Amino acid sequence: MNVNGADTMTGNCIEEDLMTRRQVAVLFRVTSASVASWARRGHLPEVRNETGRPRYRRADVEALFRSGLRRRSR
Repeated sequence: MNVNGADTMTGNCIEEDLMTRRQVAVLFRVTSASVASWARRGHLPEVRNETGRPRYRRADVEALFRSGLRRRSR
């Protein structure tokens, strides 16, 4: 956060707020393919980094975790 309390969108701040598909999979104890499926189905917004790899905003992942999607998917 900067002095005004707003997140900056430069440097490593963006990387800290983004998670890889694998990180999300470990958190939910599912496969990376499941995470990709959630993104395709619109359950988890996906963004791409500068090299085109999928990333997920930490806030979106936390909201999904609280929603209990994993429990419903089994």
